[in-house]
Amino acid sequence: MSATDKRQRLIEAAYRVFSRKGFYHASIKDVANEAGITPGLVHYYFKNKDELLFSVQREIQQQYHRQYDGKTESDMNLSDVLNEIKSRVEKDPDWYRWRYELYSLGLKSGPYEDEVANILKNGRESLSNPLKSLIPEAMEADAIASILLACFDGLALQKMFDDEFDLDQTYQVLIDVMQSYLKGENS
Repeated sequence: MSATDKRQRLIEAAYRVFSRKGFYHASIKDVANEAGITPGLVHYYFKNKDELLFSVQREIQQQYHRQYDGKTESDMNLSDVLNEIKSRVEKDPDWYRWRYELYSLGLKSGPYEDEVANILKNGRESLSNPLKSLIPEAMEADAIASILLACFDGLALQKMFDDEFDLDQTYQVLIDVMQSYLKGENS
């Protein structure tokens, strides 16, 4: 196994362990065991648990952004994009567990606070940039991106705690509201 493969394997293992156990309750040994690698090797690739945490976050963010690489706004359908985001709750609930874990860390101390601020900023920008082609007022596109980001996180949280919560209907209403807003904006 190459060094790159081992590093990637550790990042993937850390993601699962941190999502499942929480950052403070997870140890380097837990991550190593999950990856099938010795704990000493973890320190070869990552200076400490914080560096591993930030590497995991960068990888996750890049993974979700890569699916839109090379696509233009005309290639993307609002309904398809929102439904893909909705599907993460059911297909990859660890993605949201991970986000909530980071939010919790960010509320507690300095280095995590900066990382969470960056996550939220990048999330708003990734939503705002395509919206700017649909909404002439840039500040309004930024505000709508902020609202959407809050919707995604909040709706996922509700679904994760309430099996009866109708995520499909809620997202359909969100899609309808956005489409109605965009039609009004373009008329």
